[in-house]
Amino acid sequence: MRRLLSITGQAVATVLGAGFSPVAPGTAGSLVSAAVFWFTGPGSTAARFLLVPVVIIGYWGCTVGRREWGTDPSRVVADEFAGCWLACLAVPARWGIPGVAAAFALFRLFDILKPWPVSFFDRQDTPLGILMDDLAAGLLAVLIIVAANAVHGLL
Repeated sequence: MRRLLSITGQAVATVLGAGFSPVAPGTAGSLVSAAVFWFTGPGSTAARFLLVPVVIIGYWGCTVGRREWGTDPSRVVADEFAGCWLACLAVPARWGIPGVAAAFALFRLFDILKPWPVSFFDRQDTPLGILMDDLAAGLLAVLIIVAANAVHGLL
């Protein structure tokens, strides 16, 4: 049973292997998130409802990944999945695929540049810190998307 939990945790941590991408594993995990989000339907109740399980499961994946592979290993992308999901939630349904792509790009930009508060959480050496830096990057993307929608009605 312990081995099964470990294997399952590793699958979650790597988002079913996306984290093993030899090039930009964080981007790979974020792309999976954006694709799954798109299929749940931007603006849908299901997409909003799934945020809580995505964050909880992402935290578990970060915990398992840290235990298995050390402090914030690049193959752990459950945090990128959760952060990108949060960013995508701000996209109005009428923006379609370009809106989800913009949310993905903004999330990755903030995740890579690590402005405050992303940088603050990135320095926390805990599974929660691993997750929170990506949620903070997602939240910054949300702020830009909401502002763009309020000012222009589209990105």
